[in-house]
Amino acid sequence: MKEHVFIAVDSGKYATKAIMKYKGKTHIMMFRTKMQEVSDMGVEIQPNSFKAEFEGKQYLLGDMVSENQSDFNLSKETLIHKMAIYTTIVELMKKTNAYFHNVHLHVAVNVPINVYKTRTLKDSFKEFIENENKTIYFRINENSHVFSLNDVTICFEGMGTVYANTEEHLKYTSAVVDIGGLNTTYCTFNGIQPDFNSMTVSHLGMNALKAKLEQELLQKYNQNVSANDLERIIQKGFFTHMGKIDENSRILIEKTKENHLEQILNYAKQHSYTFNQDKIYFTGGGSLLLQNEIKRSFPHATLVINPQFANVKSFLEIIKVKYTT
Repeated sequence: MKEHVFIAVDSGKYATKAIMKYKGKTHIMMFRTKMQEVSDMGVEIQPNSFKAEFEGKQYLLGDMVSENQSDFNLSKETLIHKMAIYTTIVELMKKTNAYFHNVHLHVAVNVPINVYKTRTLKDSFKEFIENENKTIYFRINENSHVFSLNDVTICFEGMGTVYANTEEHLKYTSAVVDIGGLNTTYCTFNGIQPDFNSMTVSHLGMNALKAKLEQELLQKYNQNVSANDLERIIQKGFFTHMGKIDENSRILIEKTKENHLEQILNYAKQHSYTFNQDKIYFTGGGSLLLQNEIKRSFPHATLVINPQFANVKSFLEIIKVKYTT
């Protein structure tokens, strides 16, 4: 009898996160959603990076790729997301010694909330990830894999841990603010039922914060700041030039982050959010970078533990219920 394999993937503009459930064990994976086409590459592949081949072309994915190769397209119906999802599935199957021909594979992937609300866009993305029902021939780090994706479950961003902790959420009304790489998604719930009219998305993800920070640093220091520089600066919280830390830069960075959170909240208020719900949840990788600012503005809000995996935990529960009950 074939075992059931459940894989939930949240392929974001900043990072791809995934959880797999197989034979009672849970496995996780995360790498940066960056990709570039390569050829005849002789460099050793480093951890959290992958060399993949698909439809006659070679690609490098993950941490080894420059920040300049990040995807800023609003759509997720793009090659980089297809490659990230396929890479995740193959790597998790390999990690657990599971074989495609020997299991029932169930996969859930995410789309922006505006795509989820539109049937034609949602169906188009589903067909795209399923490779239009064609067999997928995928080679990664010199190993070949053949598999098919059927009946992929499409989930929406911004659900946080609602479906991973249904008993807790059933008792309350709640609002989820999911701060991602490109977008911030907002959704309110009555128990575990999403309010359709509350489902909205802004382009106020961490990329927008980086763009503002770049302008602030350029204006103050008159120094060019690359995409790679910005990633390090925003993670460390200070600016370094010629090996010297500028202590005043810490204040500038904190102020820029405060202003960005204020924009995120103002957007919500402009779209009828009162934040009068019983519970307010902040999720997504951006909430980690803005956690101090969130605590000051929303001292009674909940910053979800491991917020990068909040959505994907719910995706996993959805497909487990869908295929085992």
